[in-house]
Formats: sequence, structure tokens, C-alpha cells
Amino acid sequence: LTVASDAGNYLATCRRALVDDAQFAPDREIHLSVLDYETHPEMPRGSWTGATFGPRPLANGLEPTGINASLNTDERLLQFFDPLTGTGIEALARPGQFPPWIESFPVRNFLHWAYQAIGWRIVHAGTLAVGGRGVMLVGAGGTGKSGAVLSGIIAGLDSAGDDYLALEITDAAVRAYPVARMMKQDAAGIRRLGLDPAARSLGPPNWQGKHEFDFEDIGAGRRARSIDLMAILLPRIANSRRTIVRPASAREAMMAFAPNNLHQLPDGWRQGLSFTATVARRLPAYHLDLGEDPSEIAGVMADFIAGRRS
Repeated sequence: LTVASDAGNYLATCRRALVDDAQFAPDREIHLSVLDYETHPEMPRGSWTGATFGPRPLANGLEPTGINASLNTDERLLQFFDPLTGTGIEALARPGQFPPWIESFPVRNFLHWAYQAIGWRIVHAGTLAVGGRGVMLVGAGGTGKSGAVLSGIIAGLDSAGDDYLALEITDAAVRAYPVARMMKQDAAGIRRLGLDPAARSLGPPNWQGKHEFDFEDIGAGRRARSIDLMAILLPRIANSRRTIVRPASAREAMMAFAPNNLHQLPDGWRQGLSFTATVARRLPAYHLDLGEDPSEIAGVMADFIAGRRS
């Protein structure tokens, strides 16, 4: 992945947020240019008025050409990507005017399109593993997913990440790879895990009121190079004494897995629906009713991955 931009802060954001290791990606090159109209007034502009101009008409209009496109009307941000050549352009209204979520995962849509072109998928989920074998935790905000993942990482389990992952489906496995470095957790959740946000130099909260950090930077856990997934876990804050793992249906896994992953990424929802349905069929699913003790939660997940269940 090569990113060229006039804005040095954008390149710094990429270096901070993206996993930079050739082993984590297929053998193909992606070249992106991030430009803005203020610095480059000669760039073609879109018409920002009229009922026919919007994210869906833009994507539908370009579909016959094979070009992927995204429009963010709030920031007047345009993105175009040609999956055949692996080249893309992001056009900003002015330097640094991009959506706040770009701070934690810049060029997300471009990576989504590039992986989609080879049959992989960027998904929103967390992972934990031991020795390259592990689980994927899926759930909406407030289910305890990030807290459970960080509990496992602090206890020594590996992870390919807790925000966005690249998933590959082969005949032999459903495999997760890391693409984004950043984890997100609010101050209360970090303290509940026995960490001090100030002492760990986590910096100020982001636009969602959460701290963003690379778990390797705070000395917790190790980033897995890949994980062969054995199950999907559906976490739920149960506020009980013990953490309980109990069977869930493929339909329940699909209902938890699909919404976040179909709504957050542009176009390709048909491919995304088929992909997530395949994952939900291939991997057994379990409810994870979370107790109150982070170390106990981590122990239950480690035992589950190792095949030890009470």
C-alpha cells in the first residue's frame, strides 16, 4: 500500500493506524492519492446539489465501469477506486477535512474494495488466539466485546485486532489477518481492567469519548500474524459472578455479525451478505455471558480456545 498526500498529518495518521507488514496482505500493490480542492483547484468537482447526486446514485452510476466510489456529504469527501489497477483517489474539500473515524482507520474504504476484489472481506470484529488458533468476537457497541478482547490480551492471549480485520475463506479455514492497529475503550473500561489511562500515555479521548491505542504499545499481548478461527463468540454483559459460554444458532451469529459489517462499508452489500452468511455457516457460534472479573473472563476464553470447557 502506497499513500501519497500533500497533507503530512494524513500520512502520519496512516503510519500510526495501519499494520505495516507485507506478510499481512496478499501479493498485490495498491496506490492511493489523497488530495484536496484547496491545494488543487484544478481537480474536477462533483455537483453538490440536486436529488440525483448522492452516495447511492454515485455508486450505481459507476457500477457498469467497475469503479468503486464513496461520497461523504458532511465533509464533502469523494473516494474513487479502480480494483483492476489498484489505484484510488480521495478528494477532500480542504487539507485535513476528513471524517473523525479516519483517525483510527484511514483508507478503510480503499482496503475494503481491494480485499473485496480478491474475495476477502474487511469485517468489524475482535479476535483472541493461542498459537494461531482462536475465536472472533462479534457484537454491537455496548455488548462488552472490546472489554472482553482487551481482558484476553492483558492475560497473554494473542489478537489480530479488535476493530477491523481482513477475513479470508479457504476450503480449510476461515482466517483472520490484522489491518488496523487501534483498539478503542473508554476510561472506565480501561480502569476496570486495572490500567491507568494517564500512566499508559493513551492520550485524549477521541470523538466517541474513547481512548485509541495499539495494545502492543502499552505492553499488553502480541499481534497475531494470522488466526485460524474456530468459533464466533457473541458477548453480552451479564453482570453475573461467572462467565458462561453456551451454544448459539447460526442465525443468531448472522444477526450479530451482518449489521455492523454491511452498514459501515460502502457498496458491495450483496457480496458482504453472502460472505458473512458463509462465515456464520462455517463457524459454530456461542453466546458469551460476561462476568464481572476481567481475569476470569480471560481464563474462560483461554480454556475455550484450548478445548477445555466446564
